[in-house]
Order: sequence, then C-alpha cells, then structure tokens
Amino acid sequence: MIFDWSADVRRSFVNGAIILMVAGLVARLFGFAYRIYLSNLIGAEGMGLFQLVIPVYTTVVLTITAGISIAVSKMVAEQQARNHPVNAGRITACALVMVLAAGIFASLLILLNRFMISSRILGDSRTQTALLLLVPCLPLTVAASALKGYFYGIQQVVPTAFSQIVEQVVKMGFILFMTSSILSRGPEIACAYATLAAAVGEIANLLVLAAVYIMKGKGSSSRKAAGRPMRKRVIVIELLKESLPVSANRLVVSILSAAEYILIPAMLVAGGLQYKSSMELFGRLAGMALPLIMFPSLVTNSLATTLVPAISESVSLKNHKAVNYRISKSIQVTFILGMIFTAIFISYPNEIGALVYRREKIGDLLYLLSFSCVFIYLQQTLTGVLNGLGRQGILLRNTVIGSLLRIGAVYFLIPSFGIRFYILGLCASFMLTSILNLQAINKITGLLPDLREWLLKPGLVGVIMVLAGRYVLHFFEIFGGDSKLTLLITLAANVAIAIFLMLLAGVLKVDELIKMAGLKK
Repeated sequence: MIFDWSADVRRSFVNGAIILMVAGLVARLFGFAYRIYLSNLIGAEGMGLFQLVIPVYTTVVLTITAGISIAVSKMVAEQQARNHPVNAGRITACALVMVLAAGIFASLLILLNRFMISSRILGDSRTQTALLLLVPCLPLTVAASALKGYFYGIQQVVPTAFSQIVEQVVKMGFILFMTSSILSRGPEIACAYATLAAAVGEIANLLVLAAVYIMKGKGSSSRKAAGRPMRKRVIVIELLKESLPVSANRLVVSILSAAEYILIPAMLVAGGLQYKSSMELFGRLAGMALPLIMFPSLVTNSLATTLVPAISESVSLKNHKAVNYRISKSIQVTFILGMIFTAIFISYPNEIGALVYRREKIGDLLYLLSFSCVFIYLQQTLTGVLNGLGRQGILLRNTVIGSLLRIGAVYFLIPSFGIRFYILGLCASFMLTSILNLQAINKITGLLPDLREWLLKPGLVGVIMVLAGRYVLHFFEIFGGDSKLTLLITLAANVAIAIFLMLLAGVLKVDELIKMAGLKK
C-alpha cells in the first residue's frame, strides 16, 4: 500500500492543520479557476441567479452535516483518548444512517415545495430547474459528513484533504463538459448546471472518503478490538445530543444568511435599480468579490476544523494548559493572516479584480470588503474554539446577533444609501460577533487577550505593507513584462515581506515555523 492508514499513526494538531491548509490551497485554486471560468461563462446576471440558489443548498446541506461532522469528530476523539477505538466504527455507521435519512427527507421537502421556494421565497421562478436537479443528489451529498467526522476524530486528515481536491477537479470537469449546453440555453440552465456541478463534486468527495474508510476497515479487521462496544441506541442519543445544538445553530444562521442574500436584490430594486442590474450587482458582490476575500480563509477553516477534536481531547484529559495554548496560537495566526490580506486587498483592489474577473469591475467592492478580512477569518477560528468547548448555544446567540445586524443593513441602508453602506454593515457585524465570541472564550477558559502579540504587532506590519504597497508594485513594473505576472510577483513579494516583518517584530519565531513545517518535533 502507498499510504499507511494505521491507527498507530496520529497527526499532531499543527501538522493536521498544515495538511488541510495545503490541500485547501490546492482545492481553492481549482475552485477559483472554476469560479472564474463560470463567471466568464454565465456573466454577472447568471452568477446572481446562482447565488440565489446557493443559500437553499447550503441551508439544507450545512444544517444536516455541520452538527453530525462535529459530533462524530468529538465522540471519536474522546474514544481514542480513552483507548477505546472499537467504538469509532460504530459511531460512524450510526451517523451515516442518520444523515442519509435526513438527506432523503430534505429532498422530498424540496420536491414537494419547489414552486413555492423558487417563486415566492427566492423571488425568481428560473431557479426551479436548479432545485429539481438537487433533489436526487442531496442524500449522497450530505453522507460525506459522517466520514469526515471520523477522519478528523482520529486526526488523520490526509483522506479528507485529498477528497477536497477530487471534489474541485470533478466539479470543474463537469462544467467544462457542459459548456456548449450552457452557452446555448441561457441563465436558467447555466444556474441549474452550476448547482448540479456543486452536488456532483460533493458526491465525488463522498466516494473518495468511502473508499479510504473501507480500505482502512479491511486493513484493521484482523486486529483485536479494544474497549467495551457502545450500544447503538446510546450512540444515536449521544450523536443527537452533540449534533442538534450545532445543527440548530447552523439552521438558524443559514436561514438568516439566506434571508440576507434574498433581500439584497429586492432592496437594490427598491433603491431604484432595474431588476437585471440588481442581479448583476448582487452577482459581482456575492459571486465574485466575497469569494476573493474568503480565499485566504483556507487557513482559518483548517484551524477551525482541527481545533474541535484537539480541544475536545484536551478538555477530556483536563489538560487546560494545552487548550489555552492551542486557542492562543490559533487566534494569533488568524490575526497575522487577516492583517496581511487586509493590506493586500487595500493596496491592489482594482489590479486583483481585473486579474481574476476580466469582464467585471469589482475593485471598489474589494476595497470596501478588505476591512472585514480580519474579523471574517477570526470568526471562523473562534467558531471552531467554541464548538470544541461544547458552547454551541453561546455561538448561536452571538452569530444571530451579527446576522440580524447585517439584515438590518440590507433592509434599511441599501434602499437609501446603496450597496456600499451594506458592506460597512457587514464589516460591523463580523467585528461585533468576533468581540462577543472572544469575551465568551475568556469567560470559559480564563484566557486573557494578548493585544500586543495578537493585534498591535500584526497591525503595525499591516500598516507598513499598505504604505509600501504601491512602491512594491512600481518596483516590479520597472522590469517590464506581462502585467499579470508582475502583479503575481508583487503579491508574492508582499507576503514574503510580511513574514519577514512578523519575524522581525517577534510575532513569528523561526523555531515555530520549523515546527509547523514538520521539520522538528
């Protein structure tokens, strides 16, 4: 065998995050290539239509999968910490049956209510075709969450990392195969195929995880089981107890997010825009600019994913020092990342927008959204922390407060002041949610904010990057050459300069970087 999936091989917290980060980078690159191709293929209006369907898709999928994935990873991690690996497979099997049943139920609901959802809720009957294509795919789409939770729980992240890449490759291949059909049949069919591509990619993700899980099961079947087997009824009760708060959290947040996205085109129309223009502006914001801002969050997504079982295991062993160390380091990395990319998007919004989306001008949207980078990334990390601590109720409360603030910005600010003031409300909501989550973590763990290392030093580096940003670009322009290549070199130079300044300021340490790279224990 090429890979050793032995239970004796356990990835550390940091190495697991790095593996997910690298795989996430590759997957995001494929995802961006896909999104760029799709946006050029279907235009801003088609992207706007697609962004109306996505909230329905994510509401169903994330509501079912988020709770189960976290519950499985926590329960499996706890059984591993107690040296009871026999229960890991039983937990995963029960979770798989539960999510399949939930997926079938959700598919039937969409099938029976597709006209009401498309016409009355989404406000555009052209989304009905996309909803119909989702129906047969949903059960298989959500099934992967149980297997992901298992691999995260045993801290073997290579299978999930590889499956992410396969998902993006399959999704891209599907759209390339259907290009001629999309070009000849208009925005409605383009939206339907884009939605179907997302579902097909998720199914490919499931098939990869299932294959690795089966191989692992065959490889370990000869080993003697250790620990007392848990009864399935007990497992189901525990899974429900762990997953329902997270799923309820996700359901409420997804509904609020869907309401926010659905309201944006309507409020733009109320402010005086034509419906076609409002869909195009909505497509540029939600389908083009926001995904660019979210691209660096692959690091914080990796941290949030690995934090849940890592913190859960440390809490189970009553190792409070390890809990606080992991939380503090994760927050510090998030602030560093946020400051670097805030500076980059402030310095080069038009250049980055033109590089990625040649047909659409999104530089002004990128510039305004850049101020939210730190808080978007921080919110993702703190979500992983609170989930690992088992405080889903607090997380739900804080997230709802932020969502209501954004919906208020959509409803009250867009008709009178336009999309720019909504983006300011977006930044304010992420900032408020992050502050509330930090306060909750401080109260639970006693972890005191290290403003000097978390905020002041990275912030100073960010200010220096902004002041020097245009000079760095002009320096590389002196050598001539292709403008796109010059910009890419400039962005890489900015990241290198930022890392050097962080090392100089003592925010990052050479020894820590060597450990994170896996070159030293």
